[in-house]
Amino acid sequence: MEYFAALMNNDIFILSLAVALGLAFGKISFGGISLGISGALFTGLAFGIAGFSVPYEYFSWNLVIFVVAVGLLASEDIVMVVRKYGARFVVLGILVTSAGAVFTLLLGKLFSVFGPIDPLMMAGSYTGALTSSPGLGAALEATGGNPLVTAGYSIAYPFGVIAVVLFVQLAPSLFRFDLRREREKLQNIFEDSADKDNKVQSDSFTLLSFVVCIVLGVIFGKLSFPLPAVGMISLGTTGGALIVALVLGALGRLGPLPMRMDHKVLSALRAISLAYFLAVVGLMAGPDIIDAVKESGFAIIAIGFLAALGAELAGFIVGRYIFKMNWILLVGAICGAMTSTPGLGAAIDATGGEECGAGYGATYPVAILCMVIFTKVIAGMSFG
Repeated sequence: MEYFAALMNNDIFILSLAVALGLAFGKISFGGISLGISGALFTGLAFGIAGFSVPYEYFSWNLVIFVVAVGLLASEDIVMVVRKYGARFVVLGILVTSAGAVFTLLLGKLFSVFGPIDPLMMAGSYTGALTSSPGLGAALEATGGNPLVTAGYSIAYPFGVIAVVLFVQLAPSLFRFDLRREREKLQNIFEDSADKDNKVQSDSFTLLSFVVCIVLGVIFGKLSFPLPAVGMISLGTTGGALIVALVLGALGRLGPLPMRMDHKVLSALRAISLAYFLAVVGLMAGPDIIDAVKESGFAIIAIGFLAALGAELAGFIVGRYIFKMNWILLVGAICGAMTSTPGLGAAIDATGGEECGAGYGATYPVAILCMVIFTKVIAGMSFG
């Protein structure tokens, strides 16, 4: 019994068990659809509801490894993607964030008939619905760290994650397009690009290069930039690490350090960190779900799920049917417009490649600016 109790109190064992069961669960097919790595999110939620927890540091550590690996993998395509679709990515970044804000406002007004909803909690629920850590940071800065913001974020976040994971997994089946054909079309786009003529060859994986990306990414993410009528904003660790990895990977080298490295090693790092990251998200969110239902009813939960789904559908309809964008790039762009790291992970898993990371990185910067603006607008409104 003491041995069993020791195992149940071991964070690494609990987290790894959640990942292992999640990966096994993700292999189960439901009507031809499986969750893949995203299954770790749902087993993590189950473990969290059961009372298990892990330190927050596991969240941050796996997250930064994941975004650096994705940035380096997607970097060779980012220049071509931005050059070919740049304006469309700007529109998608504005559209998805604004659609999420509109759905949050409408649902907030709708549910306020059952009782007033604090605007600070609504601002938090908006950032949680879009699973946006930068948005949460902006909301906390704007409100002096008010705990209601964090409460709204924590309640809405897991349901925003569920919405984006289900969307990227189910969209090809629901909207009836061939993922294999989409990949072939994308490869043709890449092959026809002049950027491929100057392709930088990949080197062996170098741990020093990878760690330098993390260090520079954290430094860059901590820098603050003034935005008129909004104030000072920063990209945060996630945004900083992603942008640095994309830029350095596109350049190919940083002095003697190679930044185009073995894809197999980077893909392995990406898969491991993503699985653990999703399990940590579930473990952290699980204990709050029961309390959320008891204390806030289903209002914030519904907002978290429906606002995320509305934002995703808005981006999909415009990107697919008006801009005629390739699904693999578009799904990355939608997740980037939400600044959703779990969404990016689910998109990579669902599409079977890292190319969607280029779309993610292209929409991410403008989406952060929009998230900051819309978060502050919602925080100043009344719901009741």
